[in-house]
Amino acid sequence: MGNSETQTRQGGPAGRRYQALADILQDEIETGVYPVGTRMPTELELCNRFSVSRFTVREALRRMIDNGMILRRQGSGTVVVSKNPTTMFVQKLSSIDELLQYSIDTRLKVENSASVEVDAKTAKMIGCDPGDAWHRIESVRYLDEKSPICWSDVYVRPEHQNIADRIGEDTTPVFMVIEKEFGVVAEEVTMDLFAGSIEESKAWVMGVKPGSPTLIIVRKYKDKTGRVFEVSVSEHPAGRFTFSIDLLRSSNSD
Repeated sequence: MGNSETQTRQGGPAGRRYQALADILQDEIETGVYPVGTRMPTELELCNRFSVSRFTVREALRRMIDNGMILRRQGSGTVVVSKNPTTMFVQKLSSIDELLQYSIDTRLKVENSASVEVDAKTAKMIGCDPGDAWHRIESVRYLDEKSPICWSDVYVRPEHQNIADRIGEDTTPVFMVIEKEFGVVAEEVTMDLFAGSIEESKAWVMGVKPGSPTLIIVRKYKDKTGRVFEVSVSEHPAGRFTFSIDLLRSSNSD
C-alpha cells in the first residue's frame, strides 16, 4: 500500500480526504493507470479501496470533473477524457488593448471550414439577416496544447474565406490577419456575454457533458463604415475562463 493511500485511509478533515483522493487518482491517470477513454472504478470500488465514505469519493470525482480530467457519461460510468488537468484562462481587462490581447495569449486550431447561409438563430446572435452568406471557421482555442479553453465559431465575409488556411500558423488574431491580407481595419469592437449550454458535437471535443453550462462571448469587428466583417462566437465551459475587470470611479466633479 502506497504512502498516499495510507494517508487517505487514516482520515483527517473531510476536505483533506477528498483532495488527497483526487490527487491520487489524478496521478494514476497521468501515469497511465487509467488511460484516456477508459472507465474509472465505480464509487463503491473506490470506497472499498480507500476505506472512505461515498461522499468523499463523490467530492474527489467532482473535483476531477471540474478540472476536465473525467466525465460521467450515461450508461458508460465515469470515463477518463484528459490526461492532464485543464488550465483556467483568466483575462484581466482595463483597456481595449487588453481585450484584443485575448487572442495573442492563446492559439486557435481549426476543426472545419465551410461557406454557410446562416439560420435565424445564428443570424440573431451575430447580427445579420437569416440566409446571409458567411464563411464559418469552426475551431478550438487552446491556452497550451493540452488545455482547450473554448469552442470558437468565427464568421468572416465570403471574400475573406481564404484566411482559414492562415489561422493557427501563429497567435495572430483573426481580425489582424484580415487587416494584413485585405487592408480592412477594425475601427470598433463590440462584445456580448451571456449564458448558454453546449451542443453534443462540441461537448466531446471540450471534454464536458452535452448540455453543460457555458459562457458565450460574441465579438463583432466593424470597419470604418460600420460594416461588420468578422464575428467570433466563443463558448467557454464552466470553469475554463474568467474575466477580471478593473473599474475606477471618475475623478470629475459636478
